[in-house]
Amino acid sequence: MNPPLALEFVLVSSDYATMQAVAKAVKKYGAKFVLVPTAHEARECLNRRKIDGVFVDMEVPGALGLIESTRKGTSNSKAVIFACLVNAKESTQILAVGANFLLRKPLSEEAVAMHITISKELLLREQRRYFRHPVNLAVTLKEGELEQQGRITNLSGGGLAVRTVKHLKHGSVLDFTFELSLGVRISARGQVAWVNSEGMAGIMLQTLRGKGSEQLDGWLAAREKLDSKETPEK
Repeated sequence: MNPPLALEFVLVSSDYATMQAVAKAVKKYGAKFVLVPTAHEARECLNRRKIDGVFVDMEVPGALGLIESTRKGTSNSKAVIFACLVNAKESTQILAVGANFLLRKPLSEEAVAMHITISKELLLREQRRYFRHPVNLAVTLKEGELEQQGRITNLSGGGLAVRTVKHLKHGSVLDFTFELSLGVRISARGQVAWVNSEGMAGIMLQTLRGKGSEQLDGWLAAREKLDSKETPEK
């Protein structure tokens, strides 16, 4: 039997039946599940953490705007979005703003599970891009004229988490450099996707200079091989 997917979903709804159907289906996959009742709370949640999939109850006020802002945001623009709707007439508009899948209400556990299965390749592809390899690397960060040193605590193909003395500002664009291994120096630009009160921040990669992209890809591929050797098959 395959190990459960380490996926994380958010459901935006205040409807009990919808919550039950999604919660039971998500549980089958061994995934994490967060329930938020309003579009405003969902935005706050999606700004704070990286999510694999979002179920949006279209009866929640501001649901359409939430889908649109998620797609245009930094942290979860690639998340798989499942729109839960009553009226099929809205489907064209919902898909146009960025939903991947449409589920008709009332939802059933089986229908939700089936859609998660269908979307699994999308979910896993994005998760691989964001799989965070733990590291402890020195990094030099520069925003305008301000420069500071920090430590990279994890690194993926999509970005990195850093710890700094001077807190970074959410949404700011930075230039940074770090050394992956002897002689392999990465120079890049990225945007701060999330911050917390402990001096940690997540930076989404925007551009890698020179041969940075192939060097990072090569390093990630080597790490994945190493990790797979160290993790015995179940």
